[in-house]
Amino acid sequence: MSIRRTAAALVAGFLLTAVFALPAAAKSAPVTKMTFKLNSHQVAAGEDVTSAVLVQTRSGNQWVAFSGAVLTITVDGLEVGTTTSGVDGLAPVSYTTVEAGEHVMKVVFAGDATHKKAQRAQGFEVSAAAPEPVPVATAPDAPVLSATAGTALVSLSWTPPADGGSPITSYSVYRGDTTLTEVLLASALTGATYDDTSALTGSTYFYVITAVNAVGESVWSNEVSATAL
Repeated sequence: MSIRRTAAALVAGFLLTAVFALPAAAKSAPVTKMTFKLNSHQVAAGEDVTSAVLVQTRSGNQWVAFSGAVLTITVDGLEVGTTTSGVDGLAPVSYTTVEAGEHVMKVVFAGDATHKKAQRAQGFEVSAAAPEPVPVATAPDAPVLSATAGTALVSLSWTPPADGGSPITSYSVYRGDTTLTEVLLASALTGATYDDTSALTGSTYFYVITAVNAVGESVWSNEVSATAL
């Protein structure tokens, strides 16, 4: 073999060896895709901003659910929490708003050894919380009445009812000789008892009572009857 042919063979062998000795090209990490849309872009202070972020990754020519992706949630650049995607690729997001104004929420997947980084952002507006409505006072509820017969008298007592949002100022007693015929017997009572000393021995009387506040008078209480001794 000639010197020229030998040299050519050596060069060819060296080149072939060099080609096969090159390291394999590193495989690119799959792309990560996130779909992020807030359920509402306008909320009142104290309400929650919510969403369900869909995280997907590339598998061949298809997008498939990416489970176990840990997402960092920030609002106006400040971290407010994390969330993790489930087997369906969905990661729940919930943030309780505080400050009125315009804000930006961002969800970030930082990437890992086998998936590329991804992030998405959404803007939202928070309106000032509505003031608590001022309760409207009503007339009191009806008291619960009971009666005890005594000698030439009937003693009444009652349980003070709910005042309707305005303090009870007095009670009124109504009496009748038959059921549901009661007329005013006494008013401006401030205690929770009353003795009907005008009752006649052997006579049966029927009673109801009402409570009064600054708004008005309650409906009648339960009706009771007693026969003076």
